[in-house]
Amino acid sequence: MVQLTRYDDVEFVVLTYRELLTAATPSMLKREVQLLASENGQHVKCFAREQGVEAIFSKDSGYLLAESVWDQLGQPDNLIYCEELPGGTNAVLVVIRGGTVFLDTEVTMRALMDELTGLTLGSTAYKIKLFGDLPIGDGSSQFQFPEQNVGDLEHLAASIFLQLKPKEEYALGTVKQAFASLGYTGIALKKLTIIVAALAVLGFIIWHVMKPVAAPPPPPVVEGPPPPPLDPYAAFKQALMTPAPDTILENLIQTLKDAYTVPGWMPQSLALSGTTATVTLTKEGGNAGILLAWKRNHPDVLLSINSGQAILTYTLQLTPRTTPEVIYKLPDLLANFYDEINVKFPGSTVSIGSITKQDHYQQSSISISFSQQSPDSLSVLVDVLKGLPVVLNTATMSVSAGLISGQLSIQLIGA
Repeated sequence: MVQLTRYDDVEFVVLTYRELLTAATPSMLKREVQLLASENGQHVKCFAREQGVEAIFSKDSGYLLAESVWDQLGQPDNLIYCEELPGGTNAVLVVIRGGTVFLDTEVTMRALMDELTGLTLGSTAYKIKLFGDLPIGDGSSQFQFPEQNVGDLEHLAASIFLQLKPKEEYALGTVKQAFASLGYTGIALKKLTIIVAALAVLGFIIWHVMKPVAAPPPPPVVEGPPPPPLDPYAAFKQALMTPAPDTILENLIQTLKDAYTVPGWMPQSLALSGTTATVTLTKEGGNAGILLAWKRNHPDVLLSINSGQAILTYTLQLTPRTTPEVIYKLPDLLANFYDEINVKFPGSTVSIGSITKQDHYQQSSISISFSQQSPDSLSVLVDVLKGLPVVLNTATMSVSAGLISGQLSIQLIGA
């Protein structure tokens, strides 16, 4: 948590911990708030939302900067606000997505471009407000917002931070104050308890007086166990019951290495369809007799020959993954995946599609292109994909002078 003190000694807070609570009763909600406060800070604010109660925690006192800025700028649904802080080494960054605070942080100028890159992976169009000497612009060494992410961009002539009016509705307070702001005061709870108890007693008396003479009980009905409750994440788990993409890619690399063992013939291309991998060979001094001799030692591989080309068809031995136990947030997965593949597999080009909603989960289509890679270097890509909630749709590769170029089409799945 970070506290920003303005020239007039008014304190604003960023880097807050936020959680949406959906407790069934006020008492359960209060216990959750108290528990989270003990772990994340005793300075608390609660807001009623359609889905539940948003609870915000900080170890520092002050006013919520994100909500204050959002209110100052008219509460747009999607907002990126970035302002250079005094000293010129840091900036404050606030991101509103879908009408809720997605990010509030103080970041160094050096790390600002990385933060903004992660925010612009999707197709959300933002209202963008900038102030100060920021590394954002048209220069080759500066960050540039993609066109699809710009709804409106304005370089402000005056600081928003210095104009903010501290409002009590955005002031952090004690757990008791935060809870009371929702209308759950101690008196209200006590009155509610008394009313509920009185109604229960009255209902029992009426039932006891009015109840009819009980009929003889029917014979007992023997029933089986109740059906298990529906799993809301069944569709998410089903989508990831396909074979793991790193296992598929390992099989493809091994398939290509196996095709290199045909004397006088050279692999030219490889394509994946379901669990079938097809390798096309071109003649490099070989003949049909060599192919047939090789085939006798590989009875599980189908062979066809046509006009100086041979086609080897492999059936990959793949098994489904185990049922996933955790569902991660898709925007975080996309940002981490994009960063890791650029660092570990630099010879690739990554194209990330927009996020689409499915049944209780979200997904994004990703295309990975690479060129002039050795079979061993593709093992790095295997390591990047390992353990991720990814579905591999298609894979195509071409071979030239022993080096591989190709494209993978995958889907990344999360919450």
